Amino acid sequence: MGAAAKQPAMAWRPERRPAIQGHERGIEMTESETGTGWTPVVVGSSEAATPATRADLIDSVTRIDRAIKERRETDQPLINWWLYFLFVSWITFGFYGLYLFFKRINRIDAFSARKRAYYRALLEWTRRQAAGHERAGEIEAELQDLETAVAFAYGHELRPIRAGRSFLLTLVTLGIYGYVVLYRENRYWWDAQVVEQDFDDRLSQLWTALGIIRYPITYAADRSKRRSFPLYLILSIVTLGIWGLVWDYKIHTDPDRLFGEFHAVEDSVLQTVRTH
Repeated sequence: MGAAAKQPAMAWRPERRPAIQGHERGIEMTESETGTGWTPVVVGSSEAATPATRADLIDSVTRIDRAIKERRETDQPLINWWLYFLFVSWITFGFYGLYLFFKRINRIDAFSARKRAYYRALLEWTRRQAAGHERAGEIEAELQDLETAVAFAYGHELRPIRAGRSFLLTLVTLGIYGYVVLYRENRYWWDAQVVEQDFDDRLSQLWTALGIIRYPITYAADRSKRRSFPLYLILSIVTLGIWGLVWDYKIHTDPDRLFGEFHAVEDSVLQTVRTH
């Protein structure tokens, strides 16, 4: 990623205070042009910063780091599909399939919660960086648009599926709601990729404008994960369930093939924020 930018002058103007406080923090206090307050000017090392600003940035980096490290618990492969289909499902008389129903949905919901926290922390870090560059006003509208887009996605197509509720509704509706769950599982990983790609593209534009990076952060969605639900359902019926097994295999292994790509982008982002 791009080289770390030099620390700019502070972007905020606090109330008038004794000059000794500024010197104690490694900041030289100069009278503002209006004469109504004092403007802190960083002196010496570029690492110098006021406690409040530095604490805010550290808090944002910590939240980003925590959301990324949660993937050790959430972004994990499940049982090998062939082992499940050829052996485990038979010796458990199909009951393992019910367990797997819960595991798949819980993994999706946990991934959603982790990514949403990651996006929020990253946007907050960007907002604080912009304030430090005295350019908060220039990018605030774009940041708000991006926040709205993320919130909309996780309130609609990426909203939690909730395994327990889905199971009960499937029982109550005599299996009909199961098709709703299947539809959500079928398209989830495509929608998650679209959100990631759009977020990274727009964030790269903001970071480039702020001088944080020189080269964009990119994510390319895997189009093979975009599957037509009606087509796959019809093929499953026409082939007497054989295509349904292929479909189940794809749904089961989709995240295993994508986690590495999500993680590569997150690692690149974390390296960038740690150097600023």
